[in-house]
Amino acid sequence: MVKLEEVSEEHEFTDEEEDNESISSADSGSSEEYQESFIERILALRDIIPEDTRESISNNVSTIVHIGAKSARFLGNAFWVLTTSALILVMPLALEIEREHTIIQMENEQKALMGGQPGVPYDQSGSLGQHSQSQQQPRLVPPGF
Repeated sequence: MVKLEEVSEEHEFTDEEEDNESISSADSGSSEEYQESFIERILALRDIIPEDTRESISNNVSTIVHIGAKSARFLGNAFWVLTTSALILVMPLALEIEREHTIIQMENEQKALMGGQPGVPYDQSGSLGQHSQSQQQPRLVPPGF
């Protein structure tokens, strides 16, 4: 336990008393009278680091922040261009594919209602074509294939 004494200004210190005083003041830093905040401790480090080193660190950090901001802006613009281009190019294609599927589905329903087999296409004469192996003409196959 540290014993604290109040010393008047008139009292002169000896070397031994000054050493004890510095030790007791260091111990009193953790007392309940005064507690440094985290920010105060960081600001106190400013005196420890030389000015040229602080300036170099500050310049490096500001450069990194500047590059990061430029990169974020570029990536945002690139993302915007890609998404809008995809919407302009892909959406009409997707809508056209959906319309084609709807038309095919309606044709199949009409074929089913007319008594035809769904999935059998019309031939060029306009009637339902009967596709079987016996009605198809054999193809010419060159020898060796």
